[in-house]
Amino acid sequence: MNLLVKYIINNALILSMLPAVLQASYEADKQVDLVAEFFAEQLHASIDQIEIELIHMSRINQTSLQNDQIEVQYGRGELNLGHQTLWMVHKVNGRVQKRYPITVEVYANLAVPTAVRNISRLEKLSPELIVMVPQRIGREYRRLILNTDLIYGKMATQLIREGRPIERNMVRVRPAVLLGDDLQIILMDQGLKLELPGIAKQEGHIGQKIRVQCPATRKEFRGILENQNEVVVSLR
Repeated sequence: MNLLVKYIINNALILSMLPAVLQASYEADKQVDLVAEFFAEQLHASIDQIEIELIHMSRINQTSLQNDQIEVQYGRGELNLGHQTLWMVHKVNGRVQKRYPITVEVYANLAVPTAVRNISRLEKLSPELIVMVPQRIGREYRRLILNTDLIYGKMATQLIREGRPIERNMVRVRPAVLLGDDLQIILMDQGLKLELPGIAKQEGHIGQKIRVQCPATRKEFRGILENQNEVVVSLR
């Protein structure tokens, strides 16, 4: 077989494969776009903040893709980023016709609350301690707090170092009284009232029963926390 014949045959094979190659490329691009749109909507972000790496795609009817009859559905549990398998769902008139699995790596470029300096354990978090810093977020998405409203007024459960994004386990609601806080013990007995200086032996919220100790006698009581400064102890 001469070179000219080989050239013609090879080019004919390449040309015959082009429609399939172009269709596969279109299907991959379309599926990536659908996933990016889905996560942009879920995260209230713009689509250019979402990065999708397609690991495995399903062969979906091209007509369904072109007619916008495919939608993305998340699997079980809470939304997350990183490596995962999603469902491409084919719907006609709102009815599910078929489900196709698609495996992807998903990343989002989002601003997250970050410590501007070292924040001590038990320190109350306030706006001057937090700055929004862009981060490329993957599987750690579930651990992070994205809304500063969920941070302000709470306290740090550990030392949060400067430049560290704030994670859910790093903060919690600050109780009205912390272990070791000074307060007044109000002893009530048949209408009689006696006030003593005390120390909280456990943390608590207003309305809860907590243990307190009188430093002078080292005697402990259990009473209701009336406010940040007073515990009422009924001796009857």
